[in-house]
Amino acid sequence: MTPWFKTSLLLCALLASSASAAVDRYAVQFSEGLERVDVQLCFHGEAPDRLYRHAAAAQHASPLQFSGKTLPTRNTATRMLLPELPPNACLNWHYELAAAAAAMDYARAYTVGDSVVAETALWFWKGPRERPVEVRVSLPAGYQLSTPWPRDPGDPTRYRPEQTATSWTSRSAIGPFTSQVISLPGGQLELTLLGVDDAATAHKLRIWVEESAAAISSVFGYFPRAHTQVLVVALGPRSEPVPWAHVIRGGGAAVQFYVDETRPLEEFRADWTATHEFSHLLLPFVARDDRWLSEGMASYYQNVLRARDGRLTEQQAWQAMEDGFQRGRDSAGGDTLREASRSGWRSTRRVYWSGAAMMLQADIRLRRQTAGTKTLDTALEALHDCCFDAGKRWFARDLLQELDRLADTDVFMTVYAEHIEASTFPDLNDTYERLGLETTSGGIRMANGRPNSALRAAIMRPATAQSRAGTARDSAP
Repeated sequence: MTPWFKTSLLLCALLASSASAAVDRYAVQFSEGLERVDVQLCFHGEAPDRLYRHAAAAQHASPLQFSGKTLPTRNTATRMLLPELPPNACLNWHYELAAAAAAMDYARAYTVGDSVVAETALWFWKGPRERPVEVRVSLPAGYQLSTPWPRDPGDPTRYRPEQTATSWTSRSAIGPFTSQVISLPGGQLELTLLGVDDAATAHKLRIWVEESAAAISSVFGYFPRAHTQVLVVALGPRSEPVPWAHVIRGGGAAVQFYVDETRPLEEFRADWTATHEFSHLLLPFVARDDRWLSEGMASYYQNVLRARDGRLTEQQAWQAMEDGFQRGRDSAGGDTLREASRSGWRSTRRVYWSGAAMMLQADIRLRRQTAGTKTLDTALEALHDCCFDAGKRWFARDLLQELDRLADTDVFMTVYAEHIEASTFPDLNDTYERLGLETTSGGIRMANGRPNSALRAAIMRPATAQSRAGTARDSAP
């Protein structure tokens, strides 16, 4: 052990011995004016051989410090390889937050009024996923932190990030805002509005978020995540209510919306984006190469759930679904679905709506085989109850096999085998015939008396209180 290791052994040992839980501990302090953030990390026991951070972190970060001296590291784009450290070692660094935010890069860091939004891994560097951590945060007076990390219920300054992959991104907002808690059966949303200065607009956006999230709760009878960060950033006048939104999962579940806050509530209610994004939380993280599954599932539910809560009529929901399917048909360009899923955004319509068509076929077949006792809803709920690891990445084949096992069926893998290597859009003619759906020049027409016309209506009908008896949850992972 080199002499410079020894100088901080006593302090680090005392810090570690004062804690009973085997976790790495962070102390994070944001400066007045948010010019910088100072971080201390004290490992529990043996230190890891590396830390992970954002590829752009080095531009505005100090070198790692150990015992007041620069720690020699070997750095790649996202990894800092550490020398051997003594047990319970503590490291320090700081990040120039204001300098990073001045670039107004929405993928990294930017300002909204007096608040800063930043990719968390710019300043929060962590060891391998399997090392649990807790983070204690100090903020300027009147400031708050919005983060995906669940908060310690006994200490509002302490957070316990979920053990997710180091490559998964997250966003943190710091500023003089007031976050709102929206309670749902099974979980809470922590809603932060940025760039919103008047109470009427804030109330409108809260209603929109709450109604959209409540639609997701109707699938299981409870919201699928115990804590979800919801960050809404006002952009001013745009061509649509929600020009951009996404779900990210680093350290916890988060949904971010970039909105035209000037539009009326009716336009937000008519928009599909929030329902689509929240629907992603019904599934664990699916590998990007299999995005047909995660995006297809969300595209299916964005219409089904809006019919179930009355924002769309049944006919409007089937029409919206068919319009999406037609965009998918028009975008099929000769690649198989597997290939299209790996080819980037140019195949978005083909990938999203092929996946939605497959989910429709799976839902129908499952309902038919079980006389309606099992559905896509119940299969996803069973997956959530048995196998929902917030930090696990699933491949589509494995996830569909698990759904079949839980539902005691082969429906999901059969649909997968039929379409994953197909270069054409799923053929829905037989499905439409059975459901009593007809495409005409004036749009979708619904006919009753067909073999599955009652099933067609059931898909768009909310679960009854009786069917959900006994499923209410006090909390959900």
